Amino acid sequence: MNAQPRIPDFARRCAALVAGAWLVLAAPAAFALDVCVETLGDLVDGLDAALSPQPDGTVTLRLVAQTYAWNGSEAVVLANRLNLLGGYAPGCGARTVNPANTVIDGLGSLDLEFFEMGLGLTIEGVRFSNVEFLRLHGASSCVDLGNAVTWRRTIVDGNAGDLRVGSACGPLVFQNNLLRQAFGTVLELVPGQLAIDAYVVNNTFMGASSGDGLRLFRGEDSAVATFRVSNNLMWGSAGTDFVLSASGDVPLVEAWHNTWGSSAVPLQGGGGNDSTDPQLDGNGIPAVPGSPAINSGHNSPPGGLPAVDIVGNARIIGSAVDRGAYESSVVDVTELVVTHAGDSGSGSLRQAILDANSLPNFNTIRFAIPGDFGAILIPQSPYPDIVTPMRIDGFTQPGAAPNANTWTNSATYRITIAGGGQVAYAFRVPLNAPASTSLDLRGLVIGGFTNAVLLQSGSGHRVRGNHFGRISGEVLGGSDNHTSIYVNGGADDVDIGGLDPAERNSIAGHPDPIAGAGYGIYLGGSGHGHLVAGNLIGTFPNGNEAHGNRVGIRIDGDLGVVLQNVISGNVTGVQLLGNDNIIASNRIGLKAFAFCLPPCVPDYALPNTHGIHVQSDAEGNDINQNEVAWNGYSGLILFAGTRQTTLSANRVHANQVFDLDLREPAGINPIDGDDVLPGGCEQANCDQNFPLLDAAFGVRNAGRVQGSLSTTNGEYRVEFFSGASCGAGGQGGATRYLGARNVVVTGGSTFPPSNGSALFDLPVASAGTLYGTFVTATATSAGGDSSEYSACVAYACDQIFGHGFDGAYAQVCPAP
Repeated sequence: MNAQPRIPDFARRCAALVAGAWLVLAAPAAFALDVCVETLGDLVDGLDAALSPQPDGTVTLRLVAQTYAWNGSEAVVLANRLNLLGGYAPGCGARTVNPANTVIDGLGSLDLEFFEMGLGLTIEGVRFSNVEFLRLHGASSCVDLGNAVTWRRTIVDGNAGDLRVGSACGPLVFQNNLLRQAFGTVLELVPGQLAIDAYVVNNTFMGASSGDGLRLFRGEDSAVATFRVSNNLMWGSAGTDFVLSASGDVPLVEAWHNTWGSSAVPLQGGGGNDSTDPQLDGNGIPAVPGSPAINSGHNSPPGGLPAVDIVGNARIIGSAVDRGAYESSVVDVTELVVTHAGDSGSGSLRQAILDANSLPNFNTIRFAIPGDFGAILIPQSPYPDIVTPMRIDGFTQPGAAPNANTWTNSATYRITIAGGGQVAYAFRVPLNAPASTSLDLRGLVIGGFTNAVLLQSGSGHRVRGNHFGRISGEVLGGSDNHTSIYVNGGADDVDIGGLDPAERNSIAGHPDPIAGAGYGIYLGGSGHGHLVAGNLIGTFPNGNEAHGNRVGIRIDGDLGVVLQNVISGNVTGVQLLGNDNIIASNRIGLKAFAFCLPPCVPDYALPNTHGIHVQSDAEGNDINQNEVAWNGYSGLILFAGTRQTTLSANRVHANQVFDLDLREPAGINPIDGDDVLPGGCEQANCDQNFPLLDAAFGVRNAGRVQGSLSTTNGEYRVEFFSGASCGAGGQGGATRYLGARNVVVTGGSTFPPSNGSALFDLPVASAGTLYGTFVTATATSAGGDSSEYSACVAYACDQIFGHGFDGAYAQVCPAP
């Protein structure tokens, strides 16, 4: 039996901290925290300060590159988003990310444990060495939903213990890490409220001398958990390289292009995995040039591909990404170089595309145009159609650099493609292109075209790290596109952006979007499986200044994912016509970020006119965990004829006329017969009735909601929300998600049709105070039809003693 690391004594203290966390979260904000960490004392003080909410909800600790020898213990219940970032020069004016240079040395006895409450976390560019107990837990109750836990570009090594990284409230992104500690790595999902995914991409798990290499674990929960595992190396463990365990239902696992020596994981999807020795050296670097890990990965993994590797080398040097944390310099493609800004002749971009089309295999076009500030390329006609696999990489131009900002697009661009309003498109993959054609487009500013990028065939296209349209509102800010990215025909598996900030596109529109412009992104045709993630759609690169489109993103296709974008400043943010798509964790009508010092209140509003329109005949779409707020007319409208649009944990509030409206009629729908006649129903989501709330009451952070649901017989999911006020018309105002419970409706009949009913008296809980709020609810049928928000009821705050006696955690109402 393998030895296990001990559980530290301070675990008991962690339980007490979690029990009292809600009191901490309710405390008034004092100051924003952004610390240049130059000593161990700075680091400890910064983590301690993360226990108290900050005005902008973020604590950023910038670690100067050095070794921090630490043999104490720290348990941090995060009341803010935490960014723990290594690689800074003294004074934190410059940064070079290489985790080997920023070391937290646990001296074999450091116990370091985080509790993430749903507000998000990023750990990047740090080496954790000889740490006995290193854990990141997902909280049992979420302050917020949909914010990612991101652990990337780290090294964890030593003989002291294992690494455990978990999430309960939002996606887990685990990228570009080297893991070589004795007891291996555990990645954990505990989706107690909503389904969540883990994206495990381009890591090296090696040499676990006392345990398994990578263990995927699902805790006890009620929602779906899916691990999406791509381009990893798992090798040389004393136990099994890749294993799976669960205390509840077994999670779903999909795996693409991984290498493991041994595996005990049943897969529900994927391909390209093997067990060939990756020829790693002692530092986890594959042998050059012969390792089979080189140029053999999957270029379009779920969630997108990291833009750089663990030490900052560009991802995809050759025809395919390498497996593991390190990208080699092995080039197995032809490189074509653009050396001038002219529109024809040797050294032009036009000629480079022609040359690439004449070669059968994957090719890369890079830029080396003389001059400190790059060049503006002005095509007189569309560039040649792209009919072979190729990459066009503007970040290869000297002086260019991808975005590194968490919220905005701060990329440095040196290549601009300017159409001047006279050219139909810049780049096109035509309808007759071979199915093997793929376009990887990055690092460009593209403006002044009818369709900047037109994808009609091929598969595996990637559009990442670009800006479309005007770069700013200044006179010399560039020109606008009618439509920035247009996907139709049979184009398949198109990735636009990604979860890595360097993959983010900013997609500005037109100053007169109703008359002069079309779509930021159009996804149509017969292709499917598209991903739109991490982009700014309708804004300038700062994410806080609107320059919108008529429609931010229109989805005519099926089986797509729209994830973690800012979609603001447009006439309509999202227009949904296709089937079986997922719209999740987006900010719609909000700025990328907002900050001000107390006593002011941050202004988050960057409204669309309409947030989301789900059009007639759209079916089977899931809209989850989005914040849709401050839009000028409506937040979310489902038009008559749409079916099985499942709405869950969306915070829809502060929209001018409607928060959530099922048509017809416009406005609050009556509670009526929910029977479905043969042939289906005409109203949106079959006009699923919402619950009727009678009362909401309790203590500051927990209470009960009483009411009833009148509808057809069956089981229904009832979700509860709170807000400082009711929405327009007395419905909605959902600023905080309070959880969900199932109820069973009985007593109805089919002939003659009549509703059944269910009375309920259900618990709710909130990290923030419920005192002074209003409570609303939705109901969703087993078939996926969700209702409007119910009419609101005021929360009545009682006074009781916490834990049944007068103690330190007694909850008092009203809040002191």
